Amino acid sequence: MRVLFTTFAARSHLNLSVPLAWAMRAAGHEVRVASQPDLVGAIQDAGLAAVPVGTVLDMPEQARKVGEYGDFPGDRSLFNLAETDPARLSWSYVRGALTLYSTAISGVLADDEMLAGLVGFARDWQPDLVIWDAFTYAGGLAAAACGAAHARVVFGPDHFGRMRLLFHRLSAEQPEELRDDPMAQWLAGRLAPYGGEFSEDLVTGHATIDPMPPSIQVPGGPPHLSMRFVPYSGRTSFPEWVHEPAPRPRVCLTLGLSARDYGLPTPPVSDLLAALAELDVEVIATLDLRQLEEIGTVPDNVRVFDFVPLDALLPTCAAIVHHFGAGTVATALSHGVPQLYVSDGINQWGEEGVARQVIDQGAALGVSAAELTPEVLAGKLRRLLTEPSFADRAQRLREEARAVPAPADLVPVLERLAREHARELLPLGRA
Repeated sequence: MRVLFTTFAARSHLNLSVPLAWAMRAAGHEVRVASQPDLVGAIQDAGLAAVPVGTVLDMPEQARKVGEYGDFPGDRSLFNLAETDPARLSWSYVRGALTLYSTAISGVLADDEMLAGLVGFARDWQPDLVIWDAFTYAGGLAAAACGAAHARVVFGPDHFGRMRLLFHRLSAEQPEELRDDPMAQWLAGRLAPYGGEFSEDLVTGHATIDPMPPSIQVPGGPPHLSMRFVPYSGRTSFPEWVHEPAPRPRVCLTLGLSARDYGLPTPPVSDLLAALAELDVEVIATLDLRQLEEIGTVPDNVRVFDFVPLDALLPTCAAIVHHFGAGTVATALSHGVPQLYVSDGINQWGEEGVARQVIDQGAALGVSAAELTPEVLAGKLRRLLTEPSFADRAQRLREEARAVPAPADLVPVLERLAREHARELLPLGRA
């Protein structure tokens, strides 16, 4: 079987699918990974065959433009895809959120040039299955254009799927003349040049693969195939010191790969370090030069590294302080490490909701943007380190996360999906 993976050029999104791509390859299937040229090196570092499509995306530049144009998606924007307050989830709000996050954001990240290259390659190579990042709708469109089955991989709680189901429920309550579907119109317009028409699977795939641990999956979404989260950080080596016993309880401080790569807003680093300086702990902080510019003196108990693979570091840690990006929280859950959520004040992808889920299960504490001071941070971290219940409950969530089917277990399921949904190649259309 031929399997084509695709994502827009973001390392954090690629990393979620790498273990499944390895599993497909180990099962004897041919695998290719297509993205914009920016991501080719990262794909090759994963030992996978890269297919460059479209033009350079330049995610840092795209993030800069978004920051200049207006607020980042999240609590500060007009619509938030992660909104869960029933009082706000009106027909117009849900419709607007789906429109913003699909046409205005995904349409830029996986644009028509990427789509044209992806369709061209897919029609030449003829994959049996296309697996696409949930923000890369070009993947489902290319699958439709070449007659392949396709599945999307969510990169956090499935707010896209949840909002889409809510959209359909609210649409049924509207007068027929008002039941417009901007997302369907957008996808139909992108597929029309290749001879296809809209179908709902272009939004959510023939299946949804969910690599998020059960404890942070969002209720109200479509059915999904659960897949164990397997941490992957790219080509790296483990430093020798990480295997040595720490002289004091070790705490990890990280603000996430995406924030560093794309210059996204983060909690104030100076406040975080000031809080950690008050505690009898060894802090391993993964900060780059830009983040270090925000602070003056690094406290004596803080060791700063540009990068340390979390999969190596977290087994040695008593706690982790971070902003609850999906990959980081999933890695912490898979190692049973208590977590301290520090808000970035944006809640771009529903991090606050994820934090609330882990907090409610007793494995984390949180600090909102309004209460973020060194004193509050230090007090909550002290609780994480000294109250045994947090470690106990984090271990229970670890056991739950590791009971989920491994990527290799999904291979036969996806083989069946490919057989069940194979169909005729669409008319050639134009590139």
